[in-house]
Amino acid sequence: MSAVRDVVTVLEGAGYVVLPKPLTIAGAEFEFDAVARGARHSHDLVLVATDLVPRQRLQRLVSGLARSLDLEASRRPVSLILLGEIASPDRIELERYARVLIISFANPSVTEIEDAIGVLLPLGLPEAELVHGGDPLNDVLGVLGPLGASPDHISLIRAAQDGPEAVRESLRRYVNDGTGWNDAEATIE
Repeated sequence: MSAVRDVVTVLEGAGYVVLPKPLTIAGAEFEFDAVARGARHSHDLVLVATDLVPRQRLQRLVSGLARSLDLEASRRPVSLILLGEIASPDRIELERYARVLIISFANPSVTEIEDAIGVLLPLGLPEAELVHGGDPLNDVLGVLGPLGASPDHISLIRAAQDGPEAVRESLRRYVNDGTGWNDAEATIE
C-alpha cells in the first residue's frame, strides 16, 4: 500500500529506524503493516496499520504487544498510526495501550501525513538569520528617544553593563533618593 510506504518514508526522514517484520518481542510475533523505533529525538515504538485489519484483531495485537513490552520492562512509549477511519469506542480501546494517530485520508500527501503524526516528528525551526545587531543598551536608548532618556534611565542602563548586582544597587539608590532615605540613618545601634 503506497500510503504505508509514504508514512514509513516520513518516519525515516525524521530519524526513525524501520524494524523487520514480523516484530518479535518476548518470543511473541506481532504482524503490523510497518514498525519503526525512534533513534535520535524519540524513543517511541511506532506501529503502522490500515483500516483493512479487523478491529478486534488490531486491538488484540496492540494489547498483546503492550503486555510483551511490559514483560521485557521496556520504557518505550507505543504509538499507533492508523490509516483509515475508526469508530470512537474502538479508538478508546486502542488508546488504553498506545497513542493513536489517525490518518483518515484515502491517499494522504506527505504534508497531510506530517500534520497527522506531527507529535512524533522533531520540531522544524526556521532558519536563523545571522544578524549582527547593535548594542542592546544603545537600542534601549534609541527606543526611549533623546528626550525620554533621563539621567536616571542612563544610570540604570550603564549599571546594566556591569551586571544584575550593579542594577540592583543603582535601583536601590534611585528608590532611596526618591523617598529621602539615607543609608547612614539605617544603622542599628
